[in-house]
Amino acid sequence: MVWVMWRQHRAQVLATVGLLLLLEVYLLVAGQDAAVVLGWLPIAPLLIGIFWGAPLLARELERGTHRLAWTQSVTRQRWLLSKLGGLSLVVTVAGLALGLMVSTWVTAHDADRFGDTALFGGSGVVAGAWWLFAFLLGSAAGGLLRRLLPALALTIVVFLVMLFAMVQSRGNFAEPLRSLDDYPAAGTLGTAATWLAPSGEEVDTPPVCLDASRLTYLGCVEDAGYRSVYYYQPADRYWRFQWTETGILLLCTVLLAGPVVYRVLRRPV
Repeated sequence: MVWVMWRQHRAQVLATVGLLLLLEVYLLVAGQDAAVVLGWLPIAPLLIGIFWGAPLLARELERGTHRLAWTQSVTRQRWLLSKLGGLSLVVTVAGLALGLMVSTWVTAHDADRFGDTALFGGSGVVAGAWWLFAFLLGSAAGGLLRRLLPALALTIVVFLVMLFAMVQSRGNFAEPLRSLDDYPAAGTLGTAATWLAPSGEEVDTPPVCLDASRLTYLGCVEDAGYRSVYYYQPADRYWRFQWTETGILLLCTVLLAGPVVYRVLRRPV
């Protein structure tokens, strides 16, 4: 089964390893200018879901080759363990390798790994979790829909929804700190900004300055006695948030594995 898995997926493995090596060379050569490319890091796991996950079952079921694979001497359990388990391990290791590369680049150039959405999701341990989640998402879509193109569409939609939801909720993983008048230091994750009225009430927009122009707005707010309020997550919570997001993604991954296991072990050939 290891040999069969390698024969079937060696192009994907070699292409992924090659792209990671090219990225590492680019990071070394481009230096700080590589930030433009790293801004696309959140999309990297989606490619894994499309090219690794979705075809895993959808292509077998669509072409009918699963009948040959599941009626040979190799049991379905062994087929699933070898193929899904082996590829999941490869995908996770590749994601962790990317996270290590990005973390090294962030350290070398003192980049904002916490406040920057792309760098947070592409560095540390959460990078491996995102890759594994996208792979299982594509596999589940292929197993349920049994057609490659619909599985690709479902993978893209669900992944983008999950990415948006995670980015929006990331600042709520812990109770944020509150800063009055002082803008949070670099490297923190900002969650909200409001105004403190003289009465002690927080408001999004001071009502007395609604008609003020952009040039006179801050002066109007100051004259009215309002003070700026910032809510943020301090930089030392980076690893806490990394493990929190990793745990959420791993839980979702386990839930996604259910349809794949059911399709392989329970459904008839």
